[in-house]
Parts: sequence; C-alpha cells; structure tokens
Amino acid sequence: MRDARKAGRLEADWTAELDALDMIWDKHDAAWRSHLTSAIDHHYAHGHLAVPAATPLGAWLAEQRHLAANDELTPARAEALNTLDPNWCLPYGADWHRKYHLLRAHLEAGNDPSALTPDIRIAGVNITSWLTRQLTRWTTLDPGQRDLLSTLNLTPATSPLVPPRRTRRTFAQTVQLLELFLHREGRAPTAREMINVDGERVQIGPWLAKARTKKRGGQLPAEHDSLLGTLFEGDWANDTAQPVALA
Repeated sequence: MRDARKAGRLEADWTAELDALDMIWDKHDAAWRSHLTSAIDHHYAHGHLAVPAATPLGAWLAEQRHLAANDELTPARAEALNTLDPNWCLPYGADWHRKYHLLRAHLEAGNDPSALTPDIRIAGVNITSWLTRQLTRWTTLDPGQRDLLSTLNLTPATSPLVPPRRTRRTFAQTVQLLELFLHREGRAPTAREMINVDGERVQIGPWLAKARTKKRGGQLPAEHDSLLGTLFEGDWANDTAQPVALA
C-alpha cells in the first residue's frame, strides 16, 4: 500500500480508509513506531528502559540516546520517549536504573523495606548491598537519585540499613593505641603492622609511618610531635627509635 501510494496508484478512497486507521505511510517512521511499541511493552513489564544494548531494543534505544545527545532526535520522537519515561536517557547509568527498579518492584509487591537482609537477592542481585551503598553515600548522590529513592521512602533518616556513623578517632586517641602496642610488644610496630583493640583492627604501623613522614616533611603539628616524642627515646621519627620502656 505504501509503494502504491508513493507511485500514485492507490485510489483515493483506499487512502482515506487507511488514513482512518492511522496508517503510517513512511516505512522508516513505521519502523520507529514499532520499536517504540516494544519499548512501551518493556517499560510496562520492568518499569525502566535500561535494556541491555546487546538486544535489538537495547541497540535501538542506545541509538536514540546518541541522537538525543547530539540534538539530532526530532522533537516529536524525543517527546514520545520522555512521555514514556523521563529517565529514558539513563542519567545515572543503566546499572543504577536497573537495580533501582528491581527494588521498586520488590517493595511495590508488598515487601517490607525493614525486612531487607544482606542475603536477599532479586534476579540474582544483592539489592540490600546496593541500597546500603546508596544510603551511605547519600550526600554525594545526584539530587535526582535522592528524589527517586525518597519516593520509595528510602532515605538515611527512614531506612534501618544505614550503618551507624563511626566517630573518627583523634590523633591523641591513636597515640594511646600506639602506647598500648609498645607496652604489649616492647617495640615499635612495623610499617604494615596492626593491633586488635576491642575487636577492631587498627593499622597502627601504617599510621606511625605516615606520622613520621609528615614529621620529616615539616607537616606535623607541634602538639602531635610532642605527644609522640613522649613515647620514644631520641628522635621518634627515626625508624630505629626505641620505646621509652626499653631504654
């Protein structure tokens, strides 16, 4: 019918009948509309358009994103895709959008977010681990990402998955741990040595090595220098310095 119309051989009443059925006369436009229909079906089933690029639909969507990025997608086509999904260009990456919608579908199925445990996997994805990373990095997320998670009522203020914030150990407190090591071992720690304190592994050797490097470079505050100086005989920044207890 398209070929006949293009050649001027299609009768007017036939053309009118096909127009009444919303006939798409341009075959390229028809192909585009066919892909859009597939995209609509996928979005209905999965809630997103983060389709793997190795599939026909994924390859077509990747091409549309490329055209959009170069201002080569017609306004009508861009509007059709934006209407289907405002995030069809995957501003946060395909993997992020896939995992977000896996979690969204899980919660919309009636699952309690407080029941999420580290061993829960959805479609093979450790979704709890992913969500914990988002909540832990909340302040560095894009505002759009925070908005999407907030629509699921998943924020650091509402989710039980956010780990308690650890108070950063002060320099003086770490000096006390070093003093504990010196009393336990009777020597200074090596550059890679650690100490176990109340179940926590503290990298006391790397910390001391870093402090010595700062001291040699003139970057260590005087009060810090003084604190460490009380634990060693002579120049504590020297790798061979002995603890006061061994003098």
